[in-house]
Amino acid sequence: MLTKLRFKLELLFVYFKRNWLYFLISLLIGSSLIIFRQNIISLYKKVNHPTQKIGIEGLFTSNNFPPEISQKISYGLTINTGSNKFDISPLVKSLDIQNDQTQYFFELNPDFKWHSKQSLKSSDFNYKIAGLNISFPDSNHLIIQTEKPFAPIFSTLSEPLIRKNFDGLGKYKVDSFQYQDGYLKNLFLKSENNNLLYRFYQNETDLLNAFKIGEVDQIEISSVPEDLNNWPKLKITKNIKTDERYLALFINTEKFNSKQFRQALAYATPKTKDLNERALSPISPTSWAYNPEVKEYAFNETRAKELIKGNEIESINLSYNDRRLIDLADSIKKSWEEILGIKVNAQISNQIDIQNYDIILAYGSILNDPDQYLFWHSTQTKTNITKINHPPIDKLLEEGRQTFDQQERKKIYLEFQKILLEESPAIFLKYPILYTISRN
Repeated sequence: MLTKLRFKLELLFVYFKRNWLYFLISLLIGSSLIIFRQNIISLYKKVNHPTQKIGIEGLFTSNNFPPEISQKISYGLTINTGSNKFDISPLVKSLDIQNDQTQYFFELNPDFKWHSKQSLKSSDFNYKIAGLNISFPDSNHLIIQTEKPFAPIFSTLSEPLIRKNFDGLGKYKVDSFQYQDGYLKNLFLKSENNNLLYRFYQNETDLLNAFKIGEVDQIEISSVPEDLNNWPKLKITKNIKTDERYLALFINTEKFNSKQFRQALAYATPKTKDLNERALSPISPTSWAYNPEVKEYAFNETRAKELIKGNEIESINLSYNDRRLIDLADSIKKSWEEILGIKVNAQISNQIDIQNYDIILAYGSILNDPDQYLFWHSTQTKTNITKINHPPIDKLLEEGRQTFDQQERKKIYLEFQKILLEESPAIFLKYPILYTISRN
């Protein structure tokens, strides 16, 4: 027994003696892999990271593609730091504000270059914004002069700067792009650690089909088809989009100038029972300026009938341009006809004449800044589609633009929302729900 054991040990010793160098190299390599495994994994990902394929619904060009993409490609002079608060972007080294906050002296960060390797110059900031005058003392400095104090200026200057062929300054570089019939078809972005391929589709049906056949691995849609619930290895996330847009009924106040009539419509309009989904005003609930204590106009048949007395009309045209709103439009039509005795002509139209309409069911935009001047001030004839002309609202919107103290601004916009909801030029319904579907 001992003789056999000695023989095996001697044989092992001879084998090790002849191959000690290989054993040593293997030990060093194995130890290095264990000690530096995270560094090795990171290096591998940098060289060999996969491409995430994302489907987007909509027709876009280089001038109007989604903020979620443009903010990856480049920066503006400012950035949104969260909760609608803004600060200077990485492109800016310093900012000096003078003359009662009407002059802004920006010094650029000299380390930044365009993705095309060209140096960033102050004259590259060719913002065309009404009321702002931009001058360029030298290549590293720019001065922005406002006609009068303008509180939303930081929000306005957050628009990412993107040149021809998607030349940007951000973390992601556009590696390639493709157009079809004048609109973006593909947009390929690369960063140090990630690749993103965006593919664009005209409607939600095309988007969903692209996901099913594997053209993209992630999409956002308004409802989840029954057959997808049975697919393996899918992640489905429900998102209530409270910071992008809201769904509302916009009332032409020139045609329907009775506040009581508009309030009757509001009380007779069915609304979602999900408080998280319910929209109360045009300002996002995530904003510091949001007022949760405005009139809610919860569905109230009795109150609607009280307010309609003396304000009866025979018929209303209800217009909308999104087929996904058909069921909701029919529900509103039925409710108004049964409760208020109004004949409602609900019709879908590709082009709605916003200068001559009765009521529009549509989405309104939520801005990064609570400033609502464009949408509700009486002088804004192109964007104030409800045509509301209410001096107290005008005064508050003017003050809100010229007040920089956030607490004072908040008081202004809390009061603005209170009065706007009392006047009821729009019936705020809900925020859109989107389901993010991705392959695990």
